[in-house]
Amino acid sequence: MTSSLYKAQFALRLCDIHDKKELHAYCKTCKIKICSSCIKEDHTSHDWETITDILREKRRSLPEECKEIRSKQLPGLKKELISFDRKIEKEDAQFQQNKSTLNVSRQSYINEINRLFDRRVEECQQKSESAIQLYKEKREGLKLKVEYLDMMTISLDKDINTLPDHDILDMEQEMKDELQKALSYRANKHTCTTVFKSGQMDIQALENMIGEIHNISVEEMNDMNRFSELKMVSLKSVSDSNAWVRFDEDHFAKLINRAGDVLKTMKTSCTDLIISNSGEFVLTKSAKCKISVLSEDGNTTGTFDTTPLKPSYVSRTGNDEILVTLRDTGDDYNLVPTSRRIVQRMTLTGKVLHTYEFREDGITRLFTWPVRTTENKNMDICVINWLKKGNGELVVLNKDGRVKFTYAGNGLSSDKFNPYSVECDHKCRILLTEPKRRAIHMLSSEGIYLCTLSHYENLRPYSISMYGESLWCGMKEGSMKVFRYKY
Repeated sequence: MTSSLYKAQFALRLCDIHDKKELHAYCKTCKIKICSSCIKEDHTSHDWETITDILREKRRSLPEECKEIRSKQLPGLKKELISFDRKIEKEDAQFQQNKSTLNVSRQSYINEINRLFDRRVEECQQKSESAIQLYKEKREGLKLKVEYLDMMTISLDKDINTLPDHDILDMEQEMKDELQKALSYRANKHTCTTVFKSGQMDIQALENMIGEIHNISVEEMNDMNRFSELKMVSLKSVSDSNAWVRFDEDHFAKLINRAGDVLKTMKTSCTDLIISNSGEFVLTKSAKCKISVLSEDGNTTGTFDTTPLKPSYVSRTGNDEILVTLRDTGDDYNLVPTSRRIVQRMTLTGKVLHTYEFREDGITRLFTWPVRTTENKNMDICVINWLKKGNGELVVLNKDGRVKFTYAGNGLSSDKFNPYSVECDHKCRILLTEPKRRAIHMLSSEGIYLCTLSHYENLRPYSISMYGESLWCGMKEGSMKVFRYKY
């Protein structure tokens, strides 16, 4: 390998452009080796230096640089190799699990299809046996009539001259009556046919029944330095490259880009904020029981009072309405009959369109402490509901407000799941952060756990927001990551 490397280097010493002139200089601007003619023609104004001078410095500095790479960089890169090995093993194991699940489903469907076909065969048999029984009864009745008529005609023909007159007349009438009855037994007058008509195969229905393959690719694009020692409580992406953020106990909201640069600040003591489709800011102010609407330049255009309820977090819907979580001022988790824990759908003028508070019976509460909420693309309403300190669930309602499902963690005991933020992608899948377990859960729109998107040893995903293929993730430690999310 070393010999080949030297040969490759020697081949590069001659210029391919200028009659194989010796490459005696290096252009730092273009990062290529150049000859004297290259310098005169294309690199006159560039930063270049002779290779002899460069190598004099490199021979002095490279050994130390190599030591630093071996001691500081390579150990981490070797760990990354191990991480890739683990990912390969994990994906292979996931494939085997998927394959097993598909095979089990296949056999289950085959068994069910066989059962359905067997039932159809049994139904056909029962109906055919019923028809056959009817035909047998008709045939037996006709057989008796035929035998009786045969006997009567022979008797009447034989004894016509010896029978009394009245008997002849009676027997004639009886013979005609019996013949008429026999004629009513004709087979073509009795039809009872069992026909099976095959149904039409619906390939799309079969596809839906078998299930989907969710191929999710998440690539970390940016790893921003810590902005604050405080947790990031609000995160709203407004484009592929920019997002508004707010930290706990911070009186400023900041517009940042993916490089971590602060582009704009806005002084506010809000609990949460969003940016409407029309560019207005909507701020909840829990302590004041108010929701404010601000123009793009920060001027207040509307304020509405929610007293006696405190608005917590807000999200926008597809038609530029808002969903707000509200609660009374009572104990966080020990509710009393007068407690109010609700989610409301409102217009940007404060008009309440719908209140979600009780289940269908009108008595059972939907929420103990509704924290975050968002509307899915299929119009389901996803709500993070805290049940007690350190424990919560995801409650998903359909557009009518009926409970569609609840999710309390993948295989966790009921008191160990503690979600914080929720977001939905364009395929109606649900993402929710669980800072305690340093994870982002992904669910199908029907509440089926699909996978965990990230798992960091030292970072706890807290707030998330999605714009196109950019998934912004604010950490409880005050830092930020941006992922390229493909599905």
